[in-house]
Amino acid sequence: MKYTFTDLIDLKQFQRLMESFYNISKVPYTLLDLDGNILSSIGWQDICTKFHRINPKSASRCKKSDLSIKDRFNPVEKYGIYQCENGLMDAFIPVIVKDEHIATLVLGQFFLSHPDIAYFRKQAQTFNFDESAYLKSLSRVPIITKEQLQSYIDYYVQISTILSSMISKELKKRESESLLKNHNANLEKIVTSRTAQLTAMNIKLEEDIQKRKSIEKNLKESEERYRLLIDLCPYGISVRNKDTILFANTTAAKYFGFENPKEIIGKKMHELFVPHPDYRPSFKENLKKIDRTGSIDLTEEKFIRTIDGNTLYMETVSSFIPYNENTEILVVFRDISERKKIVNLQKEVEEKEKRLKETIEFDLLRTEFFANLSHEIKTPINLISSVVQLLELEMKNNEIFLDTSMYQRLNILKQNSNRLLKLTNNLIDVTKIDSGYLKLNLQNCNIISVIENITMSVAEYIKNNHIELLFDTNTEELITAVDLNAIERILLNLLSNAVKFIKENGKIMVHMDASEKEIILSVKDTGVGIPKDKLELIFDPFRQVDKSLTRNHEGSGMGLSLVKSLVHMHGGKIIAKSEYGQGSEFIITLPVKKIPVHGDTIKNYDLDYSKATHTEIINIEFSDIYSS
Repeated sequence: MKYTFTDLIDLKQFQRLMESFYNISKVPYTLLDLDGNILSSIGWQDICTKFHRINPKSASRCKKSDLSIKDRFNPVEKYGIYQCENGLMDAFIPVIVKDEHIATLVLGQFFLSHPDIAYFRKQAQTFNFDESAYLKSLSRVPIITKEQLQSYIDYYVQISTILSSMISKELKKRESESLLKNHNANLEKIVTSRTAQLTAMNIKLEEDIQKRKSIEKNLKESEERYRLLIDLCPYGISVRNKDTILFANTTAAKYFGFENPKEIIGKKMHELFVPHPDYRPSFKENLKKIDRTGSIDLTEEKFIRTIDGNTLYMETVSSFIPYNENTEILVVFRDISERKKIVNLQKEVEEKEKRLKETIEFDLLRTEFFANLSHEIKTPINLISSVVQLLELEMKNNEIFLDTSMYQRLNILKQNSNRLLKLTNNLIDVTKIDSGYLKLNLQNCNIISVIENITMSVAEYIKNNHIELLFDTNTEELITAVDLNAIERILLNLLSNAVKFIKENGKIMVHMDASEKEIILSVKDTGVGIPKDKLELIFDPFRQVDKSLTRNHEGSGMGLSLVKSLVHMHGGKIIAKSEYGQGSEFIITLPVKKIPVHGDTIKNYDLDYSKATHTEIINIEFSDIYSS
């Protein structure tokens, strides 16, 4: 073996392994090469390191003992035990690689029984050792049993086996590398020789190759231009026999739902598309025509793409061409689906524009009709109201005298006039809102005061109907921009609604909860409530919850719709909560906002309920409530 032991093993790693074992067993060990050189060791006893190996005479005995190991080696045995010439016991385990003894693991020093003290005292005198120190170091040499020794030897035998295996593998690796190196060297020689031969042949062929290259270059350039032209063409181009695709460009592949033209080569036509049922007869006729005449002029076709079921409109031109020594069918086609969609969309837009125009005209006619109708109705109502007011004035001035029954009839006439006026006003306002003609007149005002004044203005009326009215607020002042007349219409409508559907001794609670960002107004009553299936309908125009014939209230169904519209025009929202038989609650949320004003202060506008006009407004809003 041409390698030394140290060439084939990592001694530092091996040393760490043996140190771990020494920490457990406290039995020293040494790794020797065949010349007795110490390669690795740990835990040597002081009697060796401080006495035997220092004194030249005793050290020569140590060297002689180390060299004698290879003579003691018996191939049959895996280990040996001997006493060194200085009187200490050692065990050795040879490291064998390929039947060759390359190193030795030495286990020692130790005793298998108590040492002969007289022998070692005499030896101390022979070598002029400090007898006391020498015998003290002797006392530290471990005495182990044969069983312990055997277990240690067994462990070192395994270590030796592992070393042998590792070294064998390393040797094989190095031998393989050497063989590979030699083989590569031989190959290089062969390649060099063959290269020289090929170089000579290449020189001879170079002239012919150059001539062919020129021809091939021109041909290749021509083919590349042709292929590029076909592939970049915005039209789909394909070649097929009767039903199999033989060639296709990228555009054709994309039309059929594939990225690469190679994906559709060899596919049957029905695997890519089928004619649309509306175009199936013409498709069959075209197939017959190309067999008959050899070509088809530009024609429009409609297909269903097989891969995803999408419908495609195509313009196609077909003709016979020679292809791979056969006569096949060349088809050039383009997708006109987008164009067809645009045409259809244009038709749809024209139709929708026509319908929109008709709808706008109809809405305009309807708006004008309702506006005219409302004004026409309002004129006789005003005349009736004027006559009623004149009669009341004459009665007040004692110019005429009416008995009780006539007075009641006059009140009925007045109430129903007001009811017709309310209906007309609501109809006009709803029409204006729908048409976008109704605009808010916003003013900065103390919304708390406004709501409270409106509520209190009907308190006496509500009290006369044996209903308790409560008003509550969490703050006394909050300035925001609102349309006072709209707010009055909203609140009076909700209060009149509450009165309609509440029994005697009931309650109506008006509560305000205001903050810097929003105002929440709640009108809650203890009335009959609203069924759950009707809650979504109450804000729709012309809807009524109660359709019964026996009721003490009337209405057109426009009031809550008008309330919702006026709330939305303020940028707010309204919701209704109700439990049938328990009462209802309408909650309005309005944003707090102010409009710019001239000067340093904000004017606090308010409604003047001392004027007769506001009393008349209240009478109109509550005109559809009849006392039982």
